[in-house]
Amino acid sequence: MCAVKQARLTAALLLLPLAACVVPSPVALPSSPHSADPAGSGAPPTAPVTYRPALCDAARPASHDPFPYNRDAARRDGMLQFSPGPRPDYSVGGTASFENLDAGTLAILIEDRYIDPDGAQNLSPEAWDIFQFLCGHPDVRAAGYTVAVDREDYRVSIEAVYAEEITSELRADAESFCAKADEVEVDEHLECFWD
Repeated sequence: MCAVKQARLTAALLLLPLAACVVPSPVALPSSPHSADPAGSGAPPTAPVTYRPALCDAARPASHDPFPYNRDAARRDGMLQFSPGPRPDYSVGGTASFENLDAGTLAILIEDRYIDPDGAQNLSPEAWDIFQFLCGHPDVRAAGYTVAVDREDYRVSIEAVYAEEITSELRADAESFCAKADEVEVDEHLECFWD
């Protein structure tokens, strides 16, 4: 997945930390008690850890009315995974759907003012609350849509959270978090959609 993300990012974004990628732990942790040392260095093997954005532990950003959106749509769109293709298609209605948004990429969108932390899709939780939910559950992803830069209502909106697998902890948290969702699935996987 990281290689696919890297291929989609623009040259400017390659300097940013790749949020959903696995990075080596600063402390060497054995990945299993029987791990071999393929390099023969004698050093213990390292276990991968998921990158956690510093913004996850920060205070909620100050509210702005109106919100001062960053209008660099090319950079914004370069961070997102659009469906069905790699580039957004704004030809119908001026919106484009994206998926597979992780906490790291959402942190960048918030920090760089591409998404209003107080913004919400109808009855969905606010973007900041969705971000905190993703921080607490690194395997959960979000989906939504972007609005083209030439429209007055230019923005990023999140309308769903999902995960392929669901644990009892995630199920309990999702049942509360998704209470106002229009569609909820928490049996074999997680899927919450706000229309």
